[in-house]
Amino acid sequence: MLKLDSFFGLLVDEERSDVFHFMELIDINKVIESTKVVKTLAKQNGKNAAIVNVARRQQILKLIKPLLNENMLDYEASYYTKEVNTSSEYDRRYGSEEHLLEYALLVAASKSKKVLADEHKIINVKQLRDAAFLETRFDRCWEILSQESLHIVEAYRKSK
Repeated sequence: MLKLDSFFGLLVDEERSDVFHFMELIDINKVIESTKVVKTLAKQNGKNAAIVNVARRQQILKLIKPLLNENMLDYEASYYTKEVNTSSEYDRRYGSEEHLLEYALLVAASKSKKVLADEHKIINVKQLRDAAFLETRFDRCWEILSQESLHIVEAYRKSK
């Protein structure tokens, strides 16, 4: 079971967007690869098929869903300008939440951190933290993943 502390100090490579990188960051490879949907799709389509990577991203979001839907601290602009932002329990919690939210958006968007920073049609970490939308944070991330992978899912359905 993942905990919020699993995301404390998480460093995401600016250039990478592959799902295997995201699974390795928080050491969930075995958990994701052993899910029924991933095993079945990998067996049918090959381990590196695009549809299998979509399934992996879905399973990652499902795994972090309880953390995403927890109550979070309010956005605090001063956190980003502090010289040391790990000195208190509050700061450590805020930092862990920040990395969790960033991680969820990167997984959902299927883009690297660098590309996502320039992507204005996808919400940012602050907006996800504020949860200024009707659904839950998990639902919002799931919607992003659905939009970003729609072409893959449609191509897979047409091939069946």
